[in-house]
Amino acid sequence: MLDTLLKIGRWRSEKLSKWDRIIDKPNVRWESRGKPVTNYVVGLVFNLDEMDVYTDPDLLKEYDEERDPEYFKAVKVQGGRNKSIYATVPPKKLKQIFKTYFGKLKNEDVEYGEFIEAVNKDFPQFQDTKLYQLVKDIFPLRDKFIANTTLEGQTKFKNILDTLDLGTYEKIALVYAAVKSKEHGFEEPYPVSRLDEFEAFLSAKFLESETEDLERGLCYASGKAKNDVTELDLSTRFSLNKMFVTSTKNYASLFDKKSFQDNYQISRENQIKLDLASEYLLSNYTTRIANIDHVIIPQFRRNEELDLGLMLDRVKIKSDLLFSLKSLDEVRKDIELEVNEIYWLNFLAFESDGNFFKTLEIIKDVSKFHFQNVLEAFQEIDWEFGRLEEIVDWQSVQTNFGDVAKFNFYTVFGLIPIRKDKEKKNVALQLFKSILEQRTIEKEQLFQFFSELILCHYYGRYNSYTNVHDYSQKGNRKRRDYFTWAVRDSVFKYLAFIQVLKKLNLIDMKQEQETVPAEKTSSDFDQRIEDFFRRMDFNEQQKAMFFLGRMLNASDLPAGGEE
Repeated sequence: MLDTLLKIGRWRSEKLSKWDRIIDKPNVRWESRGKPVTNYVVGLVFNLDEMDVYTDPDLLKEYDEERDPEYFKAVKVQGGRNKSIYATVPPKKLKQIFKTYFGKLKNEDVEYGEFIEAVNKDFPQFQDTKLYQLVKDIFPLRDKFIANTTLEGQTKFKNILDTLDLGTYEKIALVYAAVKSKEHGFEEPYPVSRLDEFEAFLSAKFLESETEDLERGLCYASGKAKNDVTELDLSTRFSLNKMFVTSTKNYASLFDKKSFQDNYQISRENQIKLDLASEYLLSNYTTRIANIDHVIIPQFRRNEELDLGLMLDRVKIKSDLLFSLKSLDEVRKDIELEVNEIYWLNFLAFESDGNFFKTLEIIKDVSKFHFQNVLEAFQEIDWEFGRLEEIVDWQSVQTNFGDVAKFNFYTVFGLIPIRKDKEKKNVALQLFKSILEQRTIEKEQLFQFFSELILCHYYGRYNSYTNVHDYSQKGNRKRRDYFTWAVRDSVFKYLAFIQVLKKLNLIDMKQEQETVPAEKTSSDFDQRIEDFFRRMDFNEQQKAMFFLGRMLNASDLPAGGEE
């Protein structure tokens, strides 16, 4: 897996400028409720001539997604003990601008902002620069900034944007610090980010330090001796690198904790590649399986050369893989278009709020061939049941919340009751993991799930089992005879799911005793049912379930579940 991440990181590094890796592009909305949204960049002016702080409407310009983040140096906010050194931030992070030039809000005894602290501590070469003096001269505006952002006794930095007259579908994407000072040669507001000395500072902090000579050693990620080897940097909180060290399901679990720095060392160059790969996959290659976030990590043979640009540009999974069979099918086709050789997929379940990364589960080594077989099994059974128009209205069975769904893993997820208070133990995810990893499914487990589902419907336990479709409600009123519809849909969906597992050879539904062959009937309709039974290889219990579903699907019931 590390080898694939390095390949993706190398490909990404070839596509990016030197700034791209440290620049944060805001996640903006371009449409809301069907109407276009216009995003803007605006300057926050530190006016040293009039000793005032304000947002200037004359500096309001339409946001350029490709140009502005780098132009205004919207550097990613660093976590941990890193000092704030920012000139441009999204509106929600205006606190970082305040801390940069004025220090922490609660610290009333502060003498200067965190930018000055960072220079004094680690970059003394910038103490004699014009930039250093300019930032020090901005500090006396601290009280004015607080006053201009305080409303009804409460300080909120975003209040300073309220002076801008924006429409409902107009939003601020970035706010940049601008200085106006005749003494410093800026008669008009000038972005701090465009100062040559500020760019030099960012380069010294984020880029030049990476080229320093380090000890030669063995890079764990590549398995090769490198001259720039150091301990793995885990300062980025939302990163796949956390997968290898922060849980029991990681690749460093057997390392001696006392010697971890020596054992899990990595070259600075490969650290950058892993960070780039992590950011790309987490931004473009995620899905939800059994209602849990997963990042999808492809894996190829070590020595295989691939056109990663072509492959990964096409495979942008931004919707739920297991919600739409079409999405699953598109992923398979896109990968096969670029990869003629063997590949595997890994689905890494994770939990995060953007400030941490916790590995929950890994579905490992799903081969290209098995992945395709799973897709085709769902498609074929969906088609088979769709042909039973005289026996069951399969489209009605597949209708949930007003939408007709394809039969796939998402459909199955709604058949496995998961108690709200036990979501950490997601039995549906474990079932899907077994299927994708080609492990046999016990039929007794399915019967238990089915029993729990019927009891859930019978007693209306929908508040406890939130993943189960609530059949008792229709609009804002109670629905009569909801249990009939719930049982009908559950029976046919379970029958279809069992057929998928049989096609994949993942379940053994053979009976211990040989059954008596069905008697020949004179009815063409009954004969077609018997033919269907033979095609599906139903045993007696499955036939009983089928007839139960058929009975509940009787013609005297309204189609589609209407009352």
